[in-house]
Order: sequence, then structure tokens, then C-alpha cells
Amino acid sequence: MRRHVPLVLAALLALVATALLAYQWLGQPTTLRVAVGPAGSEDARLVAAVAQSLARTHEEVRLRPVATGGVAESASLAERGKADLAVVRSDVGIPANTQTVAILHRNAVLLLATDPSLAAVPDLRGRRIGIVRNPSGNTRLLATILEHYDIPADAVTVVPLGDGREAGEALRAHQVDAVMVVSPLTGRTAGDVVASIAKGDGNKGNGNKGNGNKGDGNRGDGISAGGTPNFIPIGEAAVLARRWPALESVEIARGTFGGTPPRPAEAVTTIGVSHRLVAQAHLSDSVVSELTRLLFVNRPGLAVEVPLANQIEAPDTSKSASLPVHPGAQAYYEGEVESFFERYGDWFYLIVMCVSILGSAAAGLVSRAANRSRARDMALLRQLLAIVRASRDVEDEGELADLERQADEILAAALARAGAGAIDNAGVAAFTLGLDQARRAIAERRAVLLERQAQGLDRGPDPLSAAAE
Repeated sequence: MRRHVPLVLAALLALVATALLAYQWLGQPTTLRVAVGPAGSEDARLVAAVAQSLARTHEEVRLRPVATGGVAESASLAERGKADLAVVRSDVGIPANTQTVAILHRNAVLLLATDPSLAAVPDLRGRRIGIVRNPSGNTRLLATILEHYDIPADAVTVVPLGDGREAGEALRAHQVDAVMVVSPLTGRTAGDVVASIAKGDGNKGNGNKGNGNKGDGNRGDGISAGGTPNFIPIGEAAVLARRWPALESVEIARGTFGGTPPRPAEAVTTIGVSHRLVAQAHLSDSVVSELTRLLFVNRPGLAVEVPLANQIEAPDTSKSASLPVHPGAQAYYEGEVESFFERYGDWFYLIVMCVSILGSAAAGLVSRAANRSRARDMALLRQLLAIVRASRDVEDEGELADLERQADEILAAALARAGAGAIDNAGVAAFTLGLDQARRAIAERRAVLLERQAQGLDRGPDPLSAAAE
């Protein structure tokens, strides 16, 4: 039995080492690649702030931003499996292999002009429209809006504009007749556009009055003095949202952009899109649940650095939602996140069952080994008993010597087993007793044979035998 002790200890150490390695592996944070862009955008700043917050607090889920050129490229990376997460826009196209984790913010479509004659979307026919940022995605969105009003896409001229501060200058210089921007209503971009257009309000009436062009926007120098931003409503926003589920109806409240008089002067209806954080559908539910929880737990702290974080919200989790929600995120929203033991309970049960089976098998093997060892010991003891019995009937010294040699061989085998730890103290005592009995029986029989031989020599030759000779 003693020789099995090192094996058992080795098995126990192996189990402990495996458990430690498993704990170390499970304790490693899960790092998810998130595609977001363009660099410097509000989305990129928000994701960077989330990633820094998770790293700073040593959470078990981390983010590694992957910069892209915009939401279209981010969606492409997610679709090709090059990113675990992506920030996409609902109208640009959400990859089929992804599901929503959270809505980061909602963007409203602002159509702005300074010409009072541009009071509705149909008035834009034949006009030049400046697109602020993301010209490709916003141009497609503009085409969708115009299509609803039976205006061909080529009936307007699209002029790309860089940043929001260029909008007012472009309008005043008559480079464009209206401006379109898609941005959160409280975001920096929308505020910059409205402020740049309103900047010219105080210059009214300061043109060259001697040219006879009173009342028009061109006062001799070809540059308009500016005017109050005119918010062009999209009155059929609700219909557009039903027609294209990626869109939604949004109301721009009176005075959203401040000012005196307030901008806008009255509530304006328009359409909106949502910027969503989506995850690969194959991502673990537990990982996505934890990420979702961390987003909302850290939202107040993130809002201090990036005010846009205040707009993070839960998506529609109903079964009729047009954009599916990841099961892990849905579990968090519905309060059904599984605990550690609920999540891995079945594995624990299987592990315990396997360990029990292995333990039983090991115990059986040890028992069989012990039985075989005991059987070998009993066989040696039976040989000793056989030597004891055989020595009583031996009539020849040569046979006694052979029995003695057998006893010596049994002694050598017993000593070898005792040295290997296969025989315990009781077994050694039994062998010692058996060997003593065998040697005593051999010695006694040898003495008897010697005595008989001596008696035969003392008698001399038989008289009858001599007479016969």
C-alpha cells in the first residue's frame, strides 16, 4: 500500500494545480474589440471614456476601441467578424450577425435655412443642401426623406460640409440654400450648426443700402447678412417611421437651442435615428450582461467627462421590436441575469459526478492492487506451510537441502516486497513466523535423519546377512 501513496499525492497535486490554473484563467478579464469612428467624434469620445473607466476599475470586461472612418465601416468590421462590438446607426444598416446591447444616443435630423420661403420639405426641390459630416450616410437619409415627398434625389444638389461651424458661413455666402445635420439635440455638432447660423442675426440692415436691393439677402457684396435659423419640419415623421423601422419620429421642443427669441420658436417634428452599441450574436450572454450592467452603473461618472453618456438607454426589448436585442443584454434589462452558480451549476454537478466516478475507480484500482499484493503474500505463506509439511516426510538429505533452498528464495522475495513497502508490519511478522517454522521443521527432520544414520552405523553388519554370504 505504501507505494500507492506517492501516486495519490501526485494525483491530488495535479488536481490542485488544475484548479489553480482554471481559477487564473477564469479571472482574466475579457477584452472586447469595439469598432467606432470617426476619430474625434462624440461616439469615439464616449467609447474611449467607457474603456478607460473599465480599465481604471479593473472590471472583468474591458473594451479596446478600433478606430474606423464612420458607422458604415464599423458595421462592415462587425459583419466580417473583425470586431466583437460596433457602434452603428440604425438607418445605415445593422449587420445581421449582431444584436443590440444599448442605445448610446438618438440623433435628430435638422433641416435649417435662413430663407423664410423654405418652410417645408417640398420647398427644397431644386435647392442646394449642405450636408454636415458623414456625407454618404446622411445623403442616403436625405434621399429617403425626399422619396417620401416624391422628390427625386437628383432634384437637389448635395454640398458636403466639414464641421458644424461651416454651416452658417455657407448659408451667408449663398453656397447652399439649406443645411442638414444629423446629431443628438444636446450634442456639440447640432449646437455648433445652430450657433453658426444664428451668428449673423445682429448684422441685419448693415449691408450697402445705396444699391437699391433693399429687402433681399444680397446687399451689393454677394453675402447675406444672416438671419434667424429656420427649422424645416418633417411633418410626416410618424409615417416615415412606420415605413422604415430604422427611423423614428422626434420632436424638437421649443427653445431646445436657447436664444432670444427661442430656437426653435415652436416645437418642430422631424425624424431621428439611433446610434446603437451592437454585439456579435455568438458572444457569451454572461459577458454581454456584465458589459450592459457596467454601462449603466458607470453612466453617471461618464457623463461628467462626456455629457452624451446621459443619453445611454435601454432599447425596445419586446418581441415585436424590429431590431433584436442580445439575450445577455435583455437578461439584464429584465432582471434575469443568472448568478455564478446558476450559470455554472450544471458544470459543477458534472465535475463533482466525474470526480466521484474517478475517485471510485481509483479506489477500486487501489483495492485490486492491494488484493493482488495480499494474494501474492498468501501464496508465499502457503509455500512456507507446504515446506513445513513436506519436511516431515523427507527421507533424503538432498530433498531437505532443496526445501531449505526454497525457504531461502521465499525469504528473498519477502524481503524485496518489504523493501518496496508492499508488506506491512503484520505481514513481516507472519513471514518471520513462517520462516522460523520452516527452518525449525527442516532442522528437526535433518536431526532425525542424522540420528537414524548414526544408529545404523553402530549396529554393524547384520549376522544373517553375513552367514548367507
